[in-house]
Amino acid sequence: MSHPSGLPPRAVLLSLFGDSPLGPHLGLLTSHLFNLGAVQRLQPGQTLPNHSGRPVHLVLAGRLAGGGDWWGPGNHFAARGPARQALDADTLVWSLDATQAVWRSAAAQHLRSAWAEALLAVDRSELGARFPDDLPDPKTLCDHGHPTIRQLAQSLECTTPADTAEAIFRFVQSMPFRFGLWQELASDTLARGSGLCTTKANLQVALMRATGIEAGFVEAPLDMGTLGALMPDGWRAQMRSHVKHHFAAARLGGRWHAADASFCDPSCSLFTEAAPQLAAVVPVRLQEGRPFHPVAVINGTDPFEIRVLPDLSTEMGKKSHFLPRHFEAMNTRLDRARSRHRAPFDAAWVAPSGPGTAECFPLESKAP
Repeated sequence: MSHPSGLPPRAVLLSLFGDSPLGPHLGLLTSHLFNLGAVQRLQPGQTLPNHSGRPVHLVLAGRLAGGGDWWGPGNHFAARGPARQALDADTLVWSLDATQAVWRSAAAQHLRSAWAEALLAVDRSELGARFPDDLPDPKTLCDHGHPTIRQLAQSLECTTPADTAEAIFRFVQSMPFRFGLWQELASDTLARGSGLCTTKANLQVALMRATGIEAGFVEAPLDMGTLGALMPDGWRAQMRSHVKHHFAAARLGGRWHAADASFCDPSCSLFTEAAPQLAAVVPVRLQEGRPFHPVAVINGTDPFEIRVLPDLSTEMGKKSHFLPRHFEAMNTRLDRARSRHRAPFDAAWVAPSGPGTAECFPLESKAP
């Protein structure tokens, strides 16, 4: 594979390629496939050149737009369709020409098979992550009266509100953290078996309210330098310097307690790998008199100084400018960490057979 002058080193480009949704499916063949393609750099407004044959393109860094759509780091597409222009400076695109002799040779059969399977797997994952045609009213998202929410809440209920809040906290915290749409009913988050901070908080509040615990939401600014440890480098560059982080709170012993169950153990491991000082927030724990508020630890603020909101309807009513394929590309680092660190809660919750028998069954995950 040739690298025109001015491109980042091969190791950097290969890392960006491996961080795409295709990378985990290619495994040990990632480097071999990468070497059969070519990388080009585009500047804002520059159009991706047309290629003969049947090329497949993969964005390594930056964004491409065309036909009212756009592709970010890790997204792939075929050459057909509208012309695509770079939106960002130094947009990097990897292209594989399927007509080249080395690709069509008998010796490359195993590479062609692996490539086809990887493309199919990624397309299937993106299809499974598609948004519903009609988004629910944001004021109805915390559906604590839903039968499956009430059933699970009953099975997690303990002798004291504080113990119940902790049981719910641990259940939600064990769910995989994944970037995605936040306009989702709590019961749908439970069925999906994963969520981001907003949807996990919504589920947690619904479960606590179903048991009679006074619960609400907290909004806190979070530095992207911290949150960025969870996503591929290419996506980190697309984000604002700070984001709004949302989590649940419970009133225990007459006092509001932060109960941030957003990040599962694999995501916490990514935080501590990137910033060892964050080890202070592990292990996660919620008890009366002991809130769990990792953002306060990061910012050096009082964990009890929180403003609790009854709902997040305004925030959850905002439309995302990201599409399912963008979110799936953001999740590759999380999914890879999760495969190294199997959490008790993996992919889905199976309803208990009777009161007091809630269990988390490790089912096969659809994630790469």
